[in-house]
Amino acid sequence: MQRRAAAAYFAFFLVISVAAYAYIGVAQSQRPHVTLDASAELTNESTFTVGGTTYTASNIHMSGGGGGGHGGGGGGSMAADLSWTNESSRYSATLEHNATTTYQNESYRVLTDANESTVTLREELNVSALLAQDSAVKNTLATQNGSKYVVYHSNNTQVPLEEWLPEPTSQTFSTGDTYPHQTDSGTQDATITNVSESGATLEWFAPRDNTVELSEGGNVTLSNQQFFAHFPDHQTVELVSAQHYGEYQTALHRQDYFKERTNGLWGISILSGIAAVLMLSMAYLPNRG
Repeated sequence: MQRRAAAAYFAFFLVISVAAYAYIGVAQSQRPHVTLDASAELTNESTFTVGGTTYTASNIHMSGGGGGGHGGGGGGSMAADLSWTNESSRYSATLEHNATTTYQNESYRVLTDANESTVTLREELNVSALLAQDSAVKNTLATQNGSKYVVYHSNNTQVPLEEWLPEPTSQTFSTGDTYPHQTDSGTQDATITNVSESGATLEWFAPRDNTVELSEGGNVTLSNQQFFAHFPDHQTVELVSAQHYGEYQTALHRQDYFKERTNGLWGISILSGIAAVLMLSMAYLPNRG
C-alpha cells in the first residue's frame, strides 16, 4: 500500500515537472522582444547623418559586469563608441604676461597692457649667439659688481652688455587683431578677444574629433536632437528618437514580467522533479520490524 501511494505521488509530481518544463519551451517562442522605430541601425564602422553631421559607430562590445541583460544578454552590458568631427569647434588659449612664446620661429617675451588693450612681443636676444657672431669681442662676458660686460679683444676694453646689445625688435597686437598662434596641429589664425594684466585670451575655430560612449537605454544628443541607444544583438546598435522612450520602457517591463514568470515555471519544474524522486526513494525504505 505504501509503495502504491508513493508511486501515485511520484507520477503526480513527475507530470507537474514535465508539464512545467514543456510549457517553458512553448513560452520561449512567445518571448517578447524590444521592437522600435529606429532612426538608425548601425554596425561597426557604419555611419549615420543627422543635422549635416556624420556619425560613425565603432567598438560595439559587451562590457564586463553588472548589466541587466536588456538587448545584450545577461552578465554584462552592451556599449559602443560614436564618433564625429566638429568642423568649426571653438578653441581658446592664453598668452601669459611676461612669459616667453614663439613668434615667426623666434623667441619673444609677452608684455600685456590692459589699459591700452595691447599685446607686445619683445624679441628675446640670444647673447651667446650674438657674441659668437661678433669677431671683435670675446665669447664670454665679464662680471663686475653684479653687472655684465662685453670684452673686446683689443686692450680688453669692456662695455656694459646693455649698451652693446642691439635694440630688440617688437610687434604689437590689439584686441580684435589676428595672431598666429602655434599649436601642436600647426599655426592657427587666432583672434585676440581680451587683454588683461595677467595675459591675453586667444580664440580660434578648427575641426575637433569627438567621441561619446553609447550604453543600453542611454541618452545622447546629436546635432541638438535627442536619441537613446538600444542593442538588439551583440553586433548592432540602434539609435532611436527620444519620443519613443516610453515604448522602450514598456517593452522592457514586458520582458521582465516574462522572465519572472519563466523563472517561476523553472522553480515548479525543478521542485516537482525533486519531490518525485523523494517520493520514489521513500517508497523503498525498509519497514520497521
